[in-house]
Amino acid sequence: MPAAKATSNGKAKLIQDLKNGTFAPLYIISGEESYLKEYYLGKLKESVIDPAFADFNLLEFEGKGLTVEQLTEAIDSYPAMSEKKLIIVTDFDLFKPPAGFADALPGILGDLPDYVCLVFYYDVIEGKPDKRTKLYKTLEKCACFAEFSRQEERELVTWLERRARALGCTIAPEDAAYMIFLCGNSMTNLAGELEKAAAHSTTGAIQKYNIDAVCSPVLDAVVFDLTDAITAGKFDHAVALVGDLIAQKNNEVMIFTTITRHIQRLYAAKLCAENRGGEKQLMEMIGSKSPYYARQIQNAARRVPLSWLRQAASLCAQTDSALKGSAVDKQKQIELALLSMAAALKEVKR
Repeated sequence: MPAAKATSNGKAKLIQDLKNGTFAPLYIISGEESYLKEYYLGKLKESVIDPAFADFNLLEFEGKGLTVEQLTEAIDSYPAMSEKKLIIVTDFDLFKPPAGFADALPGILGDLPDYVCLVFYYDVIEGKPDKRTKLYKTLEKCACFAEFSRQEERELVTWLERRARALGCTIAPEDAAYMIFLCGNSMTNLAGELEKAAAHSTTGAIQKYNIDAVCSPVLDAVVFDLTDAITAGKFDHAVALVGDLIAQKNNEVMIFTTITRHIQRLYAAKLCAENRGGEKQLMEMIGSKSPYYARQIQNAARRVPLSWLRQAASLCAQTDSALKGSAVDKQKQIELALLSMAAALKEVKR
């Protein structure tokens, strides 16, 4: 078996292998971005296997319940009427394997036959490599670690523009960035939301009002509106948004954790502005890769005093502790915290 030493950019290697039609004996596909993982797994199936002989040369296993015997038998059997066979194992924890696998895996994976293309695919479990293990040292020499993390905003904007054209529409970069802000950065989710917005558009141009009309906002986006409502003196609207989130089966503690994080980001934006920090510095401070989101936070922070943000952050800490430590009516607890924030803001602005 030819060595295929793991590279620092296994994703790029997998894409290049698909272009060249030459495949590593072992791929480990993981990461947060399900859309890309599924896409490139599909491409591997198309490229490695002749559909006419897929019943013989494509073997798929769930990690749970897989035995050493099943894996070795799949590897040892020759492909039918083809040079290659593709074996896909989903959600098998290589670095915390079941009993019987720990000692066998280095030998099995370190000496795969040339006719095998084996894929460990991580869907539900994380699949993070443990570099301290004996197995990792083996995999370094023979595996391609292809990790598909969430895309940068600029990459997603370009992708949305391209998908919009495929749907017979256009979307401006600013509107694409707004869609990412509203709907989150999961490509799977964005693909569905873009189709809804395209169907709503009567002009062929997907604009902000189309997005607002039919797209479903993620929790962070709703909390952004909720906090804006508090700072604009629209307490009733903020409470209504909390009620909507709970009705949609969002956990109360998670809702308030998101509110707390948003207040902390507003605080960071205020401090950044007072110290003449730029957009890049703010993105690092709040842990965001989105320039659009950073600009929205900056604009929102300008509308509130620093003293109020300090009070709001303190109130969030107290409420968070109460929510996690007692059996109180959590919705009421959140509403009381928002009411206290609204009252404190009125007092500061007098």
